[in-house]
Amino acid sequence: MNMTQARIRLNGPTDLLSTIPLLLGFHPQHSLVVVGLIGGELQCTFRADLPGSADHLEHLPDLTAQLSLNECDGCVVIAYGEADLAQAAVERAAARLDAAGIEPLDQLRVSDGRWASLTCEKPCCPPEGSPVPETTAASCEVAVAGGYAAADRSAIAAQLAPAAPGPRATVAQAVTETLNAEAELDWPTQRSVDLHAIDHWMSASALPGPDDIAAVGLALGDLDIRDYALRRINTGTFEGNRVDLWIWVARHMEDDLVAPAATVAGFAAYRLGNGVLALEALELALRSSPHYRLAQMLMAALQAGIPPGALSRIGCGDREAAEVNE
Repeated sequence: MNMTQARIRLNGPTDLLSTIPLLLGFHPQHSLVVVGLIGGELQCTFRADLPGSADHLEHLPDLTAQLSLNECDGCVVIAYGEADLAQAAVERAAARLDAAGIEPLDQLRVSDGRWASLTCEKPCCPPEGSPVPETTAASCEVAVAGGYAAADRSAIAAQLAPAAPGPRATVAQAVTETLNAEAELDWPTQRSVDLHAIDHWMSASALPGPDDIAAVGLALGDLDIRDYALRRINTGTFEGNRVDLWIWVARHMEDDLVAPAATVAGFAAYRLGNGVLALEALELALRSSPHYRLAQMLMAALQAGIPPGALSRIGCGDREAAEVNE
């Protein structure tokens, strides 16, 4: 979703609540969500799990640093879950943010499909709260911009599940055949073949078959080719960053070859503004190769709340000196 370019008008809590699932990529449950604002305009959205009960609020993650890093001056704090726990979590998070100079403009509790503001003193709202609307004009605008909400977090993870054994075995055979064929190529020819594969499939609208999955997956194992793909993602259109391609390749590769494609998928999702999908892809990369340096670096940046636009130097310059602009 190209939310870095989309401008969405939010006219109150119902507009915001209807867009939260689209901003996160799934419908939150048992969650603390903090929407960061700059001059009243939406800047970023972060989510964390709620603790088990209101007696364990010391385990509630503090999202102050993430909003500060994004230079937010205001926020809306929302908790989804059992009413007493949600209210306690909202109040604790709002106090932390206010103390850091980030003004909580509203504090909302969402329980059993109904919402209530903890700061509104008007008598117009029913004590049990108001229904959360399924759609609003704002949520429709976000959907047009590419927003999509999965049923829950597990549905996001399922997008990166390994392909069926049959197709994976076919790709594994193609990897072996590709390696045998490439053994006869000199370095300039090999580099040309790899670059062509990246250029072709980033410009295509379809997904590759087994032979081309193998070619792309193996090409990304070369750090220079991987960084070339990152640069293309950075400099191209959001619609052309092909996060679907990188996920497709990662899902079909054997475990020892997953990390490069999964990391590029995570980077593409990150740049697209889909932090949840980026997190799942980077976790997949690190399960495959726990010491894969770029995945470690991107994971740290994502967890710190570094804005997607600050990744513009990834893939540029010396491969060992690649860093996130902070």
